[in-house]
Amino acid sequence: MSAATTLQVSVFDLPPFGGRDAEGKIVGIIPEILTEIEKETGIDFEKKVVPYKRMFYELEKGESDFSIFFRTPESEKIASPKARIYTLRNVVVGKAGLDLLWYSDLLGNTISVPSGTMYYEKFDNDHRLKKTFVRGFSAAVSQLLADRVNLIAGPEISISYHLRQQGKSIDILGEAFLLSYSSAWVQVSHKTKNATPTIVERLVKSVERLHKEGVIEAILRRYRNAKS
Repeated sequence: MSAATTLQVSVFDLPPFGGRDAEGKIVGIIPEILTEIEKETGIDFEKKVVPYKRMFYELEKGESDFSIFFRTPESEKIASPKARIYTLRNVVVGKAGLDLLWYSDLLGNTISVPSGTMYYEKFDNDHRLKKTFVRGFSAAVSQLLADRVNLIAGPEISISYHLRQQGKSIDILGEAFLLSYSSAWVQVSHKTKNATPTIVERLVKSVERLHKEGVIEAILRRYRNAKS
């Protein structure tokens, strides 16, 4: 296969979506989905794990041909969304006994929020909320388990995954308050060097087939139920 059909792909470093295991292997939801797309298309991906801001920079400069991440007005300034990969529920939740039925129930509670994450404009910019910003979902879950905060914000799948990694069941959680839904898309850099229209079409059709065959949902399900 020629170098022209090898695509550069940046994966943001945020387990369970992307990261490296103890042996340095690239792992996570997005790398597994990328592997399935490679099988479908026959196109090779050169994957690298980078911080979220670095992923943006590489797409903006054309150093990466595409990435999979949440579609936002900011992302569309540097990349074009081509195929929806998955949609996640973003919630705020606490331990059992603390049910969140209304937005006002968030007030007066301390909330652990992974730095750099955005979920819902009112929540993101509400200075009345007592937020503690931490590095990643593992740290946020640890704070909740240690009772250093009352609540945690994030995608349900991230919270569930890190609870199970720390030996806990989601049954310890109370009723969550839904903040928003966010969709991750294959987003192709405006300055891509390798993703020609023909290749992009192959990527899109491969994602359509993976959805139809239930492959992407199966990957997500494994991470929802993943145990340490």
